[in-house]
Amino acid sequence: MNKETTAITNIGNTCCNCLKEIKVNHIHIGALGWGSSFDNFSTQLDLCDECLAKTNSDWWKFKVCGNFDEHGNYDIHGEWYEYEDDILKYVRQMPLAGQELFKNHYAYGACANYSMEAQDWIDYELDILPHEKCKEYGYYSPQEINAYKDRFPNCKHVKINVYSDGSKGSKCFKSAFGDGEGKCDLNISDECYMCDSFEERDGEIIIVDMLKDFYKRETERLNDMITYATKRLEMIKNKTLTED
Repeated sequence: MNKETTAITNIGNTCCNCLKEIKVNHIHIGALGWGSSFDNFSTQLDLCDECLAKTNSDWWKFKVCGNFDEHGNYDIHGEWYEYEDDILKYVRQMPLAGQELFKNHYAYGACANYSMEAQDWIDYELDILPHEKCKEYGYYSPQEINAYKDRFPNCKHVKINVYSDGSKGSKCFKSAFGDGEGKCDLNISDECYMCDSFEERDGEIIIVDMLKDFYKRETERLNDMITYATKRLEMIKNKTLTED
């Protein structure tokens, strides 16, 4: 088995970086507020003496930075650790087994992801966690993500909607959404995975002027109302004349 992609079992005695089972330094990172990657997210990093010595010691002082407003509160830019970008860059280069402890096992707080079984977390990062398992955790599966990327931009049922303020978005009749060019959005639409209505588009994507369509529908409604009101007035007039 590949050690780097196998969940750590000797937790608390394994270095997150080199994966040696050895005495480690437990570095706790407390949650901050708005503006930080650690917004409502606390965790821990276990590093052996050798790996710790190769990092910048200033990282682990966790100096909090930010700008204060006139009331003594952090302004719209919030607060952050001075070297948090460097810390996160370091974490990203660690083996997935070590990242799992940092991002999953030790993580807690309102903005921490749902806790997963360690190997499931690693398998999800590798895009090999089965679809059924992904749904148990409430995550989009690799199959759903790939179906959205493969199907949505090429489906004949996808149309680009242009709104009155000039903004655009794309959508199909099954409520899968995309960007203003008819391509995939940053958010995943899971409707594509099991869709039995997919048909490959042949030709240009349809563009719908939503304001023009609204005026058309509104004109039809108002004309129907006029027709109804005219008939009702005629009936009332005839009834009144008959009674007189």
